[in-house]
Amino acid sequence: MQLHLDALQNEVSGCNKRIGVLEDALSSMDSRIIHLEKANEHLCKENNALKERAELLENHSRKYNVRILGLTTDAEQGNPTGYVSILLKEMFGDKLQLMPEVENAHRIGPMTKSGQRAMIVRMQRLVMREEILRVARKEKVFEARGMKLRFFPDLTANTVKARASYREVRNKLWNAGIKHGIIHPATLVLTFRGETRRFTDNVAAETYIKTVIEPAMKNKEYM
Repeated sequence: MQLHLDALQNEVSGCNKRIGVLEDALSSMDSRIIHLEKANEHLCKENNALKERAELLENHSRKYNVRILGLTTDAEQGNPTGYVSILLKEMFGDKLQLMPEVENAHRIGPMTKSGQRAMIVRMQRLVMREEILRVARKEKVFEARGMKLRFFPDLTANTVKARASYREVRNKLWNAGIKHGIIHPATLVLTFRGETRRFTDNVAAETYIKTVIEPAMKNKEYM
């Protein structure tokens, strides 16, 4: 009987040792997991910061660009910069104070069903790019050389999405008659009661409307 008890005690002792080893291993694994989670969190923050910086640089590189839609295929006949330079002077010569000067131009993107590809035009002066887009916003569509052309800012996909997120907010501002606009790349600017505010996300803008503008409009304190 004693031998049997001794054997059981040895077996229990062995199990306890193995459990102790497993507990130490689990503790070590927990520490490693915590370390990896912290490292992953740091890498995620660093990656997001790099993405934001890359987006900022990409938008900055496009700041002088205009995107033209509606140009027929091969209208430029191998010389897009020269062709667009002449075309813009014909179209905007009497609408702008200065003649538009093109630095370079090139086609971009896949061909549409109508057989056209967008043309990216880089202007030499930022003020000229802004003037062209200002006129384009008023006239919407231009007819030139048998083509119907439309002009847009050259924006990244993320910037287009960010600007679109303000749609509901801007509808409320339009209905309230409040002066506002979007500045490059995707910042909403509004002026209310003589104060100009800037918003980089639609949630903050929506909160401002609900907590400041709507109560003031309701109490007729917006003058």
